[in-house]
Amino acid sequence: MKYHFLIMALNEEKNLYKTYKELIDVIKHTNIKNYKIYIIDDGSVDKTFEISQKIKKINKRVILRHNQKNLGIANNVKKFVSTSPNSGKLILISGDNDLSKNIIIKLINASKKSDLVISFFTNREMKGIFRAFLSTMFNLTCCTIFKVYAFYLQGPFVWPLKQLKKIKIFSNGIAYVSEVNIKLLRSGLKFNEISGEMNTGSENSTSIKFKNFIDIFFTIIHLLIEIYVKNKFKKISKRA
Repeated sequence: MKYHFLIMALNEEKNLYKTYKELIDVIKHTNIKNYKIYIIDDGSVDKTFEISQKIKKINKRVILRHNQKNLGIANNVKKFVSTSPNSGKLILISGDNDLSKNIIIKLINASKKSDLVISFFTNREMKGIFRAFLSTMFNLTCCTIFKVYAFYLQGPFVWPLKQLKKIKIFSNGIAYVSEVNIKLLRSGLKFNEISGEMNTGSENSTSIKFKNFIDIFFTIIHLLIEIYVKNKFKKISKRA
């Protein structure tokens, strides 16, 4: 099984090498032999790309991608999926060293037994109590409406590329993770859910923004139409 690690970096000159080094430690610990690391500099104005180039020189399995302007995580993931191989597992790593080694190890180990792995943070209060409350309410709403059963839909993940490439991702913002997880869960994939801790706290959080609420709202509307309206018309058409 091949693993594709996607490191997203925007102005992460202080954290990028540490993120890469900890990922290499995890790869060695979990005995992964077949992997590639993609570092995506999403329009940084600091020395992020120069650090990426230095990393590539010491590891031939590192592939660099540089965006002249910021595309955002969701659009970079969609772009990667559209050009990626049809097999293997995708793991997204934040360039700010947000994920602890422990949770990445758990994600990898769980992915060896399941098609899909989702996760939740046990220390979500680090992002702020208000954000933790909003996340809980959003998750409960999605699980209830779309009849999926997961503790947290927005956490770090391991996605199977073969099934992922069959999905059309609507969201261009923060809700893309939940959208994909809902679609994959409803497809009947074997999944596992693990827990772990994040490294960074609320000072790095940018999720409570008006544009993110807009993205969440329209993503939920899109899912309602795709899952319930379109599927209902398909069933009617088949009967006819």
